[in-house]
Amino acid sequence: MAGKCCLIIIALSVILGSCLKQSIPDAMLNEQGKGNVTATLSYEVNGNPVNILVPDANNQYTNHTLAVNTYLGVYTLQGKSSTGEIIFSFTNYSLTTGPYTYSGNYGDMYFVNYNGTNEYVHAYSDSLTFNIMSYKNGVISGNFSGRLTPLITTGTNNDIFGTPGSVLITKGSFQNVPVF
Repeated sequence: MAGKCCLIIIALSVILGSCLKQSIPDAMLNEQGKGNVTATLSYEVNGNPVNILVPDANNQYTNHTLAVNTYLGVYTLQGKSSTGEIIFSFTNYSLTTGPYTYSGNYGDMYFVNYNGTNEYVHAYSDSLTFNIMSYKNGVISGNFSGRLTPLITTGTNNDIFGTPGSVLITKGSFQNVPVF
């Protein structure tokens, strides 16, 4: 009798499974927002535009061009372009909508490399704010802006920074950036 019940359950599973419009793995990917999505990030550095566009962003397996990676409870947005890179860490244990600000009160923190120059939150007047407007289906979207200080020379004992707050990050926008 138990064998007969097992055969009926298996037969029903096969029949019902074949009625699905998509495979179970595909359904799981779409449910989590991991289907084909185009991610974008754009901003201006002192009025000079930087644009990153990644078609099929969820299929960046090893070398992410634009993504949020997680490690030990820290979520880090990373974007790479022909002119450099941008990095911002959301330092809390759960990623939610709302603003995330890093200010000069916290100490030196690297955020942007633009045309070979590293830009930091360095001076007390510096800050960089990312505002997550939407976080659903495994992707985030929002905006950002900030005021940074360029690193002129890396020294053995002391780094030499440029004019505090002289690097303006404006018109920052990110859409459909996958969270891995």
